[in-house]
Amino acid sequence: MGRYLDRMKADRHLIGYSSGNFGKNLMLGSVDVTLLFLLTDLLGIDPQSVSLLMLLVFGADLVLDLGAGWLAAWAQNRGTGYRRLIVLGTLPCAAAFVLIYSLPLLGAKSIAAIALVIIFFRAAYAVIDVPHNSLLARVATDSRARGRASGYRTVFSSAASALIATVLVPFMVTAGQPATAGQLSRLGVTGGTVFCAAMWFAAWSAQEEDGRGERQVRPSARIVILPKLDRLFGAFAIVALVTGFATPVFSKMMLYISTYVLKEPGFAGRILLTITLGQLAGAALWIFLVRSRDKTVLLAASHGMAGCGVWLFSMAGEHTWWLTASAALIGVGFGGVFMLPWGILADMTDFAEFRHGERRETATFATVLVLLKAGGVGSAVAIGWTLGKLGYVPGVAQSDAVIQGMKLLAFGVPILGSLIAIATLRRLAVGHEVHARVVRANLERQRRLAAASRPV
Repeated sequence: MGRYLDRMKADRHLIGYSSGNFGKNLMLGSVDVTLLFLLTDLLGIDPQSVSLLMLLVFGADLVLDLGAGWLAAWAQNRGTGYRRLIVLGTLPCAAAFVLIYSLPLLGAKSIAAIALVIIFFRAAYAVIDVPHNSLLARVATDSRARGRASGYRTVFSSAASALIATVLVPFMVTAGQPATAGQLSRLGVTGGTVFCAAMWFAAWSAQEEDGRGERQVRPSARIVILPKLDRLFGAFAIVALVTGFATPVFSKMMLYISTYVLKEPGFAGRILLTITLGQLAGAALWIFLVRSRDKTVLLAASHGMAGCGVWLFSMAGEHTWWLTASAALIGVGFGGVFMLPWGILADMTDFAEFRHGERRETATFATVLVLLKAGGVGSAVAIGWTLGKLGYVPGVAQSDAVIQGMKLLAFGVPILGSLIAIATLRRLAVGHEVHARVVRANLERQRRLAAASRPV
């Protein structure tokens, strides 16, 4: 126990940096969960118009993330740095969040005006999200430390998700009545304040290091918007698409499965909360194991555990305890699935620097964010298209074809995605020891370049 506490004390700057994930997930998760309800039920906007609006926002998201990557690289080259960019971008992002939840109070009805508000929020969020993620490659250079930092990030993200599930969602509809405009506005102010505190604390806590534990000051050679598209990044891109597209399908389908297969709609909330709690336990497990096992091995094990949990869930029938236990196992697996790729991605910036002689942190993280978001939207589109083709009609008993289609989506897609990820990870030779040698080689190259540039 004493050794564990000593490790936590040594990692306090990593924990402080990771606390930013609480603020980020609280903000983005709140909007993702409540925005559709706010637009349709509180502002009375036609659902079809809302769908078009969301498609517009998604298209803007892809450009905004790449643009935020370019901005972060420019700021780093100009000496502003990731931490200062986070500090400067936090307040506008919080203001945009408050503005979204003040739309009913302002009586907003114009689709164009609402679209501008949402895009402003997404742009402001991207400005702090890309540099905060990129900081993972600088707050620690040791592969194991990055794995622990990824775990701490997952703990904070899961805590925010639990808060959203237990506080925010019930707040939106109290005693069967939607929250008032004034209540929503105060909610926005409260959430924005918590977000500012979390992000400013994270920026203050983050301590950039080089391979010797000293402050890291090396800038990128030039500003780019894309990483080097080699085989290593291509393999990781497959893992990222699985993480964004296939894995979340289980959670997205849970309301359908609970309503039409298990015939108990309220069970979906309990399952999702169990998965969230399982992710917290999983993060602790993977943080412990990353000390002695490579992150790629652990990520493959996480996918294996999640896939087994989904299979057990599909075989559980209507046995509540068996379903809950399977959901807990899925959550532990998901803890690693969503945690470990970030540490691996931070390591890949060092491998890319070693191979190509150029460091593209922000471009790498921004591109992966785009892949994750594209996967998430793609899964939502695939679910809607598939259900529509099968003849799904909301609120009525479904045909056998629809039921089987729901099961195939909820269970088959995540399991197939995990198998693809496991096969791909076997080709990612980016373990702890290899990474340590690469970091030393990069430092030696920097020393030689610095010595050659000194005047004789």
